[in-house]
Amino acid sequence: MLLKVISTALVGLLALPTCTTGHPMSPDQAQAIVAAAWHADQHIVWELDWPAAPVGGPLTVETWRVGERYRFEILESVAPALIGETLAFDGQTAWQSNRFDSEPPVRLDSPRLSPVTDAFATIDRLIATPPQTATLETGQTGHGPAQKISLAFANGDRLIFWGDEATQLPVRIIFEVGGKEATLKARSFEALVDPPQALFTLE
Repeated sequence: MLLKVISTALVGLLALPTCTTGHPMSPDQAQAIVAAAWHADQHIVWELDWPAAPVGGPLTVETWRVGERYRFEILESVAPALIGETLAFDGQTAWQSNRFDSEPPVRLDSPRLSPVTDAFATIDRLIATPPQTATLETGQTGHGPAQKISLAFANGDRLIFWGDEATQLPVRIIFEVGGKEATLKARSFEALVDPPQALFTLE
């Protein structure tokens, strides 16, 4: 189903003219393209800069995501207590641990690892919200050619999404909510194919 959505989205993208300035596009089409890329099976190391984050600040997190399953490992952070923190969710049960700690993993009633899960939840919410307007640009990131889609919402929130042309994976994201902005930049990225189930547990 996901491949069908991505294929349909790509056909729509190819039908649009190449441009270096924002070109209006259907908000529904833009929403579908961004959702397909964001929810694709992926292994990405993100650099997150969110000055208004509930916890912490600039950090680097390695992420593995397949459907409802995911694993997040914080590699670098200005908050020392966050370094090594790991959250795994197998679709039903969540665990948290620190790879530098000898304590056993803790089962969680609600999977949360701030500020990573807060940022991802914000992106999920914006992607699920019908945008008021959308524009498309073609350009470059540090990884190569990319399609930049900007979504603007009725309440003033924004989501700007760069998708790598070769893989269709997200490589940069900016979201602005309530006038406060956050940026995610992919340090590395690849499609995640047939990962072991053990990746999404800490037991």
